Amino acid sequence: MHKVAFEPAIHSSPSFVRRCGSALLGTTSIHAASIRMATILLIAIAWAAVPHFTDFGNVQSLMYSVAAVGVGAIGMAFITLSGNLFMLSMGASAAVSTVMFAALIHLGLGPTVFLVVLAGLLMGVMQGWVIAWGKANPIITTIATSSIILGLGVVYTGGLTVIGKGDASWLGQGKLFGWLPTQIIVLVVFACIGSFILQKMRLGREIRLMGMRPEVARIAGIRLTLATLFCYGFAGAAAALAGSLIASASAQGNLTYGIDLDFNAIAAVLVGGVSIRGGRGQISDAVIGAVFLAVISNILLVSGVSYEYQLVVKGIVVLGAVVFGALLAKLQPRKK
Repeated sequence: MHKVAFEPAIHSSPSFVRRCGSALLGTTSIHAASIRMATILLIAIAWAAVPHFTDFGNVQSLMYSVAAVGVGAIGMAFITLSGNLFMLSMGASAAVSTVMFAALIHLGLGPTVFLVVLAGLLMGVMQGWVIAWGKANPIITTIATSSIILGLGVVYTGGLTVIGKGDASWLGQGKLFGWLPTQIIVLVVFACIGSFILQKMRLGREIRLMGMRPEVARIAGIRLTLATLFCYGFAGAAAALAGSLIASASAQGNLTYGIDLDFNAIAAVLVGGVSIRGGRGQISDAVIGAVFLAVISNILLVSGVSYEYQLVVKGIVVLGAVVFGALLAKLQPRKK
């Protein structure tokens, strides 16, 4: 078997902008570097000009909103990097996970999170199996799975809220040093795990190659089935963990909680700079994308902008990020 040289995240270039972006902002993508700078600038402007933005309660609310979406975005990033676009069952998985969390919390926080995440992993692996071995379209497969998951959730709950009988306060309202939410620690640890897999493990390199050059990956004998199963299993686990973070705030579960995780995770991935074409991007890009969108939503919220207009602004930002990424892709020189 011939060895295959894996491509870097973007084409090498003596560009001063790219070198600075890589050195100062921890990324090799102009798109991702731009979002990092825009996020810093946006926070600075909001800090100086937006009333109540710096209030302790608002900052806490901002961090909590980043945690669940950030975890979901990390899982979605693996799907996008593998060349399978998006997993459109993450919202349904997160919603059902809130119900599972509330139903199991009497077992204790640790066992509950473990069982919920394990269930999410299995749901993801099953979708990956259909896609890898059945050669099914990943979008259609995950949409169908979303319908199945929500349908089973309605059968179990009858559409009602499930109230847990247990203590989830450590995860839901816990704080380190009196100000740093425990959920942010969970996000950071999860991001580190995802980054280690993607950057340091053979499987991570195989996922990248599968996304960038699927035909080369097949010829090279890359473990395509294993890589697909892992990506969907990891994304399913991420959705379940995000659902656990959401449910832990009140120890309650409802099929409307976390149902919008699909869109929020996709938005974070695209805005953050992960290439929709697959193979290019970092886990940190997805997390920064989640932070950027959360800051925008928070600014609009404290400014009194209605929810409907918040959705409009978020949609415009995502559309702009996609167009920006497409323009950058056209400007990059092609390899001969």
